[in-house]
Parts: sequence; structure tokens; C-alpha cells
Amino acid sequence: MEEPDVVTRLREYFALPRPGLVAVYLYGSLAREEGRPDSDVDLGLLYETEPKLSVSGPAAVVEGELEDLLGRTVQVVILNAAPPDLIHRVLRDGEILYEGDRSRRIRFEVAARNEYFDLLPFLLRYRRMVKNPT
Repeated sequence: MEEPDVVTRLREYFALPRPGLVAVYLYGSLAREEGRPDSDVDLGLLYETEPKLSVSGPAAVVEGELEDLLGRTVQVVILNAAPPDLIHRVLRDGEILYEGDRSRRIRFEVAARNEYFDLLPFLLRYRRMVKNPT
């Protein structure tokens, strides 16, 4: 399946009502238009409240349904529970596929960016220490 077809099918899938879903972001190689036919689909889902993680929770359901629909591996990250550096990459490189609540999405993005930039000096120091242990 070609990349534009994947994005179209994702948009159609998320066009159906999904209670509590605030926004869906496509990120990774497909969002950067570097995908290959065997590339997985990376999605970040933002909910009104953080859903409980379980094998039958929303992330698992979406992954399973989309893998069947697309014939590709799908990886879903619940952004409500994701680390700040991952959220930053999703917001920086991602594409919004679905927006159920614009105001809530924007509030989340502002708060997430503030948190990331507050943590950035510590993340950079940590990465330097890991790269060059003394």
C-alpha cells in the first residue's frame, strides 16, 4: 500500500466517533515522507483523560484494527503517558490526522513543549554523560 493510501485510510478510520479521543498524530518515517512499503505506522493518541494501559485497552484495540486494515505493523503511543522527549518528537515531526477537541489539543501541546524545554538542559547533560562516561 502506497503512503498516501495509508494516510487516507488512517483519516477515514479516525473519522468515526471515538469518545474521549482529543487528537491523533502520525509521526515517524511516514510523517517524514521517508516510509518504505515495509515501514511501520507510528501513531500518537491523545485522550481527554489517560486511559488505563491493558491488553484490551484503547491502544491495543487501535493497533489491532489498524494492522488488519493496513496490513502493516502499527505502534500506538498514548501521549498522555509518554515521556517528554517522545512527545516533543511527535509534535515536531508529526502530522495531525484527527482533531476532536482543538482547544484541549493546543493546551496539551503548549504544556508539553513547556515541560520539554524545562527538561532539555538535563536531557542534554544526561545524553553527554551516556555518550562520554568519565
